Amino acid sequence: MKMKILSLDTSSKNAIVVITEDEEKIIELNNEEEKTHSQKLMPMIDEAFQKSHLSLNDIDLIVCCIGPGSFTGVRIGIATAKAFADSKDIPVVGVNSLEVLAYSLEEEGKICALIDAGHGNAYVGYYEIGKDEKNKLRTIQEELAFLNLTDEKLKEIQKQYKIANEQNVGLGITIAKIGYTKYKNGKSGSSSILSPVYLRKSQAELALEEKTK
Repeated sequence: MKMKILSLDTSSKNAIVVITEDEEKIIELNNEEEKTHSQKLMPMIDEAFQKSHLSLNDIDLIVCCIGPGSFTGVRIGIATAKAFADSKDIPVVGVNSLEVLAYSLEEEGKICALIDAGHGNAYVGYYEIGKDEKNKLRTIQEELAFLNLTDEKLKEIQKQYKIANEQNVGLGITIAKIGYTKYKNGKSGSSSILSPVYLRKSQAELALEEKTK
């Protein structure tokens, strides 16, 4: 029996809402307007349901991007996914933003996913991607870091890895596909399994630490 899957990503400026049937896209919406995710996410979800003639009652799995990325954005996405999951007892899957970028290349090999964290810093995911017995991409190795990404450091990374960054397209369907694969591999659960991946402290936490020194 095919599954209807609702996937959400609010970890970056671009909010993404995708509904798929297994790995086949039914609808994908993107919104890069200068609005907060709290303003634009629910209207996007409503629009996706209306255009696909579906409702939350039809959804069998919720996939949520859990960061790293915007602290506030990640929390909004997770809170929305949890609320939907709890209201209808729908299983959830969390997907890492860096893993999504790595998979968006649709290639095997050593891949470095980069997300700009501002002030010359970056969220970094080092991946080795291979294929399983069904010829589908799978993660063999993953290492996450928060780095000050100098030009010299980037050049060193480029010698060893293919680079995947936020300019890559097709992230929405990639989130859905990774989530569906994780579900089939037994990595779904109740809303309690969703927790944010930050890799660094927030500005508020850093300011508090500075104040209490």
